[in-house]
Amino acid sequence: MINAAGGEIHIRDFPPFIRFELEEGFRRKIFAKFLKSVCEVEVGIPPEEFWSSAEEEFEISRYELIFGKVRGRILKTLEKGPLSAKAILERNPDVSANSIYHAIMWLKEQKHIKKKGECWVHKKDYFEHVRVPDLAKTSDLRHKGERRKNAISVKELEMATYLWPSYERACDLDGVSLQTPSYARWYQNHFALARAVKEWAKGDANIPQWALIAIANFTNVDIEEREVISSYCLPPGVKITPYYKGRYKLPIVVSSDFDIIALRILMKNSEDGLVHPAKHKKEMFRRLYHTFGLFQSGRIPLSIREIVENYYQIPGCRRNCIRIPQKMKQRWELLPYHEKTILKILVLETVFELEQPKRTYEIISRSRDFLEDVARIAEDLGIGEININKRNDRPHYRSYLPKKVKENLEKLKEKVERFKIEKRLDFLVEGERTELIGKVKKYWGDKGVNVLSNMALDKGVRDLDLARACGVAPKEVRKILYALVDRTVITYMREETPELVEYYYYLSPEGIEKFLAGEKEVKEEKEEGFKYPFPEEFSAYQRRRLCSGVG
Repeated sequence: MINAAGGEIHIRDFPPFIRFELEEGFRRKIFAKFLKSVCEVEVGIPPEEFWSSAEEEFEISRYELIFGKVRGRILKTLEKGPLSAKAILERNPDVSANSIYHAIMWLKEQKHIKKKGECWVHKKDYFEHVRVPDLAKTSDLRHKGERRKNAISVKELEMATYLWPSYERACDLDGVSLQTPSYARWYQNHFALARAVKEWAKGDANIPQWALIAIANFTNVDIEEREVISSYCLPPGVKITPYYKGRYKLPIVVSSDFDIIALRILMKNSEDGLVHPAKHKKEMFRRLYHTFGLFQSGRIPLSIREIVENYYQIPGCRRNCIRIPQKMKQRWELLPYHEKTILKILVLETVFELEQPKRTYEIISRSRDFLEDVARIAEDLGIGEININKRNDRPHYRSYLPKKVKENLEKLKEKVERFKIEKRLDFLVEGERTELIGKVKKYWGDKGVNVLSNMALDKGVRDLDLARACGVAPKEVRKILYALVDRTVITYMREETPELVEYYYYLSPEGIEKFLAGEKEVKEEKEEGFKYPFPEEFSAYQRRRLCSGVG
């Protein structure tokens, strides 16, 4: 099925500590915007309470705290009323005239004071609000030497101060303690985070999801508007490049493939990402590449397992407590009847491994709840009952798929597939539908019928998507598509971008009509050919040979 569920997992839905490598131009753009605007962000703290507490802690006025000794003294002097430059100099005799002049010019440029006649006055009251730079300044004063120790600037400390609440929320969401070090997830204070921000901005380290989302929201930049993610991973795991067959794989499409990946991870995978049994590895990795993109590993990357568990809200529990995720079952119920039925059939085929030639098919699990979920799927499909048995002296349960239930499952699958084909071909009358299906099966077999069943009039389908939906190799699908195009049963549209050329295939009502009419004409011509007055000495074999044009 092609995107049967119709859902997507966006970057903002990823687990918070997955790290992204950004395209260089985009990284520079987003951090330039962030750096420029973060100094204006106001913090929801009562201003008078904050400034009084700061003055008491550092034993200096709020003006000197924020603006420095000379500039702060000038602002505090102007607090009582407008003054000329000469008067300001007279009230601060221990400060040189040159320092007073430069301080006044800076305050004017920053719009903290303005000139009115011969006097300077306050243009606005800075201390009506508390801003991010104010918090960063107090942190810097409170921990002298930390900024130099971490080799960071005030601006980088301001960015870290803004991001700190987002970091705390990410820790709460992911269950990470702020006090317990965890690889790539822990910063002991604002200065350590500022050091990390510096590395993110330079591209020396990849940025975690929680920080990328916070910065993107603040700068009002859409991180999915174009292909800006070069790779992602959950350190120290394997990185995933979100490209496969020239297609960008973000956001991640939630389809039947995604459900099967989740069930495989739930049932068959070890904690270190190995696929059990190993014979499923090739088919499993093909689904992973189509869904997430490419990675260089013989194990399922930890980031994929985290994404699946996070999306389906699978709790980290013991093997005797696993179940088919509730979110998965709820999504199935939103599908059209025949799509939902085919997906449930696919689930039963997956969990019982029906593609393997066996004498008996069974599931062994420590979780009775999981086996009950599987049995309920069979019951909902109306194909019979599946019993659950306890294994003697073992903590496992076992379910067999009875022969009758397996036969009913195959009949139901054939019936639903036929209904699906007929629904896609509902622009034809019943007789024409039957005839078209018969002709396609005659020339291209069940694979041709399967390809035809996954095509529509109004929605183009790519060859790779058809290969995934039909479970057929892309090479075979393309061979069938080329033949169907030649016979005018389908048509295609070419879509070209600077990076990629793709073809989307559609059913062609006019072409199908010509195809059926052409088949009838050929049949009539052959019948007429047999009536030709052959010489009597020609045998039946020789006559058939002449009619076929051979020899």
